[in-house]
Amino acid sequence: MIIGAGPIGLESAWQLSAVGFETVVYERATVADNVRRWGHVELFSPFEMNSSAAGREAVGAGQPDRDALLTGAEFVGLYLEPLARAVGGRAVINERSQVVSVSRESTWKHHLVGRRDQAGDRFRLVIETEGVESYQTADVVLDCSGTWGNPNPIGAGGICCPGERRVLLACDYEIPDLRGDRRLVHSGHHTVVVGSGHSAATAVVALSELSAEQPETRVTWITSRRLARPLETTPEDPLVARTALVESANRLATEESSPVDWLPGALVLGIDGGPDAYSVAVDVAGRGRTVIVAERVLGLTGCRPDRSLYGELQVQECYATGGLISLAGESSGDCLTQSAGGIETLQSPEPDFYILGSKSYGRDSRFLLRVGLEQVELVVEHLRDKFLAGGAGRGAL
Repeated sequence: MIIGAGPIGLESAWQLSAVGFETVVYERATVADNVRRWGHVELFSPFEMNSSAAGREAVGAGQPDRDALLTGAEFVGLYLEPLARAVGGRAVINERSQVVSVSRESTWKHHLVGRRDQAGDRFRLVIETEGVESYQTADVVLDCSGTWGNPNPIGAGGICCPGERRVLLACDYEIPDLRGDRRLVHSGHHTVVVGSGHSAATAVVALSELSAEQPETRVTWITSRRLARPLETTPEDPLVARTALVESANRLATEESSPVDWLPGALVLGIDGGPDAYSVAVDVAGRGRTVIVAERVLGLTGCRPDRSLYGELQVQECYATGGLISLAGESSGDCLTQSAGGIETLQSPEPDFYILGSKSYGRDSRFLLRVGLEQVELVVEHLRDKFLAGGAGRGAL
């Protein structure tokens, strides 16, 4: 059973079904829905890094050039949708079917502590489809649901500040499409952007470009760290597009003539108002408490994993990231230095349950899609050897 029909879920389904497993995918929305939600954003990494040899073979003709920098929408249309059609020829993809929880049939979380590999019962999954709940069982479960759609709050300390849950909407935590339906919403207005990563930088650069057409367009950029520049540069970065973004964002933040007012070392204390007028209370390092009045607020502080899904399983989580504890030491340095490691980095006390993709890294933003594809290969090889080696029979997922 595979949870999530995004890039990693589809890759898992394709490779597992290819070696002989009965494979079922459950997707709470539609295929690649999360990618569609940032479809207007261009990827830093070339297509070759975001696809596998097996996936490209499955897609066949019409796929992008290996060095193409695709938008999310292009990635879906040219690769993920054709891959889903190929998967659908030999596995089952259930859309609009949300996995609510995963447990075992008769083994509770507190059972077999230190001896979990003795659990012989199957996994039980509660699934909601069109408001109706049911359950299914599986020998192996792969959680490929990712972290998108579960954003970090903007409040100081990493929790929702007073008013945040009441005032901000889901779209306020996403990079707006300023060439599409969100253009008029931000053009000529004052937007507060909270966040210190590449997503926040992408929004800041795009919003500043609107000021050339609408001079009243302004940005207040809040970052919690007090640094000389908002983003660090990567020496001799092979991702040219990432370098260009970092340089543009840093320049906008530090130039006096820029439409961007950068507030380093600022903490969001509260938010009120909406939907067209917000008051954001912040504590700015060296300046004290102040209130910013703006028409729009964007919280682009990254995402975190929804760990409630497997709360009844014995999964060792990193106390800092919420990802796999075995990956805590692996996820260091720049994203390009990451590797999948060995199968042991993906294993936990719960046998035959795997968390793959960005969710395995938890809050750590240095996950690279290429690493997720490598994780899939490790798990497929391990499961094939465990269940199918020597003609042991056809496994059921």
